[in-house]
Amino acid sequence: MPGAEYGAAPSRGRTYIGYRSGPTGAYAWKDPTNHRQTPGRPRNACGVAVKVADRVCVKVLTTVGAVFETSCTLGRVAVIDP
Repeated sequence: MPGAEYGAAPSRGRTYIGYRSGPTGAYAWKDPTNHRQTPGRPRNACGVAVKVADRVCVKVLTTVGAVFETSCTLGRVAVIDP
């Protein structure tokens, strides 16, 4: 989506993925850490990166050195309401 922005942030061991439709709008944040559809998501995140190409890709580093990766299609529905 033109003008859309995606973000990711760790907070207190959880990972948050964000979407906003333009550069000045508010982010809508999703916590997939404990989501029933993603039970394997790490609960001890200490770093996170997001890359946007033809998909939104998220990598999470945990406090024990494990790396988890996931991706979804572009758009608010894919990121916030899968």
